[in-house]
Amino acid sequence: MADGDKTIEISMDRARLDLDYCYDFIAASYWSAGRTRGEFDRSVEMSFPVGAYCEGRQVGFARVVSDQIAIAYVADVFVDPDYRRMGIAAKMIDALHSHPELKRVKRWLLATADMQPLYRLHGYADLDDMMMMRLDEDARNRDPLR
Repeated sequence: MADGDKTIEISMDRARLDLDYCYDFIAASYWSAGRTRGEFDRSVEMSFPVGAYCEGRQVGFARVVSDQIAIAYVADVFVDPDYRRMGIAAKMIDALHSHPELKRVKRWLLATADMQPLYRLHGYADLDDMMMMRLDEDARNRDPLR
């Protein structure tokens, strides 16, 4: 994706993540007050992360916590303020939805206080004022993981 001269790359490569950058952003967010760096590192280790990159630096992050079969929870989605309105969050969500190890997941959940319009475009419906869910009815028709 390009916006002017800015090419955005979406990658599931865990080794590329700039965890210092991600933690600094997430530690200042409304949804993770009090999360320690150790807790953040562990949360990334125990999930499926995705990063967005522009000109060699990370500009976005998201992750999914899942059992890989029944449920997936989208968490910690953010885009650097200087790179918003370029479709980066949408690209990261699409990458997570199409992750090969998550292809059999039927129920996708997330919580957001302010980004409901974005998630509605990706098939999520409101459960209440903060929680949203997406049902992937085709998940059961895909080849099993094992």
